[in-house]
Amino acid sequence: MAEQSTSSNVNITDPVFNQSPVIKDAENVTINYTQPTSASSSDEDKWNSMIKLRKLCISYLEKEGKLRLQGVSAKEEIPVVHPIIHQITYYDRDTVTVDERYEPEGQNELFKKKIKKEVCFQDLLDQKSKFISIVASAGSGKTVLSLRLAKAFSLLQRLCIHLKFMDANYEEPLTLRQFLLENMFPGHSEEFYITCFYWMQKNTDKIVLILDGLDQAQYSLEKISPKINYNACVPVKDLVFNLCRKHFFPNSLLIITSRPHAVLYLPELARPQVTYALGDLSVFNSHELFLAFADEDLWSKIKKSSSQMLSMCRNPLMLQMIISSNIHPSEDIGDASTPTRLFATVMENLKGSRNIRFPKTMDDLVLKLQVLAFTATNNHKVIITDKQLKDADIDPTTVHDIIVQLHAPKRSVNCNLFEGSTTKFYFCHQTFQEHLTASYVVYGMPVEEFQAFVETSLFQEHWTVVRRFVCGLLFDLESKAVSGDLLQKKEILKKYLTQQLEIISEKYLKSRQN
Repeated sequence: MAEQSTSSNVNITDPVFNQSPVIKDAENVTINYTQPTSASSSDEDKWNSMIKLRKLCISYLEKEGKLRLQGVSAKEEIPVVHPIIHQITYYDRDTVTVDERYEPEGQNELFKKKIKKEVCFQDLLDQKSKFISIVASAGSGKTVLSLRLAKAFSLLQRLCIHLKFMDANYEEPLTLRQFLLENMFPGHSEEFYITCFYWMQKNTDKIVLILDGLDQAQYSLEKISPKINYNACVPVKDLVFNLCRKHFFPNSLLIITSRPHAVLYLPELARPQVTYALGDLSVFNSHELFLAFADEDLWSKIKKSSSQMLSMCRNPLMLQMIISSNIHPSEDIGDASTPTRLFATVMENLKGSRNIRFPKTMDDLVLKLQVLAFTATNNHKVIITDKQLKDADIDPTTVHDIIVQLHAPKRSVNCNLFEGSTTKFYFCHQTFQEHLTASYVVYGMPVEEFQAFVETSLFQEHWTVVRRFVCGLLFDLESKAVSGDLLQKKEILKKYLTQQLEIISEKYLKSRQN
């Protein structure tokens, strides 16, 4: 039961505990910074409050840190595995680059060019920086890693508060104490919050703050916020900006996780000192994690029938999809033995998801998503605007397992993807976009347009992954279910695949002769 609020024994006339008036336009106001002053709570009260706060933090981490696969129960204790971690230099400058553009080969190729060194989990605990970021694409394990870091720091007797940006998109102004304590751990006494917050101000070197999912924040940190004091009541973005600037808790460790694009938009003054990029799981770790949810027989079956699927298991999200699709196969699709069948199975299984509440049929939704995906891919983008969703008659709140919302900067000098409306959306994983794009090419594009597309575009590097899905969809067709248009497209594709093979062979022979 929640603890009842009691009268405070703290000297609330002290300015550090007085709440400042609400500041509606913090960008144009400078607030004098005040250092924490003394509180009158007894040492025993302070000690008991901090013990309670530590327990609350650890209890939250235990609850959030459990790895779950949808529709699959763990057979044994889940092994502690981590993605490969690289320290990178990509975000050391205050610019926006083509990172937001669609890249068929994914972020890993980009990161390889900017790697400073490979590090391990212990290095993240031992590093001396005061502000670091961890970036990775969807499904790479950012949240799981951040929760494990929080647990490890807690064992090192640090007070570690783990907060998800998606849970902290408050519209009303609030104080830092409300942001970190009262809203995170509601139902306790005023004295408890005041005592704990006072301790935090006096012991900043013992604090670790982990803010998970910067890309899910409904506000922009692009514009510089004023320096404010601990008791100011301001918009959340100003609190976060001052945390990044180390105006709050200057000797604490701040860790922010994010998809790569959001870190690019942080002003230079609020940029992390060190950035780490998550790669894939090692082959050994992916196998170990696989066996916690499935068995060696399934691993061997996949290895024998479609070994490329095992390499996809090195991404935790892909591993989840592969296991779930094999344990809960679709009768209409058959074994998820290829990436094409895997994503088709996942889309089929999403019909039963509690997060898909589209008012029409799933087939209607998929047709709309195919058009959106093709349009974005064709324009070299991974972003879908709210206007595009509205024009497609899709409410994003009804498709949470497919569409992920982000709120991007209103203005960007260096990138034209964030113009107009501030609300933008991703597909939950880039490969969903690629599979839906291929589905549109196969099922939605007229034959004449398909032939022109194959001739002019499909064999360009930009369409590499889409092309694989197109081939998979057309060559995996059952003859009894194939329409005349699909047979025509299959023959067109076969013709141009043969031509491309001949071109590649000629280039190879010439290179051998030279």
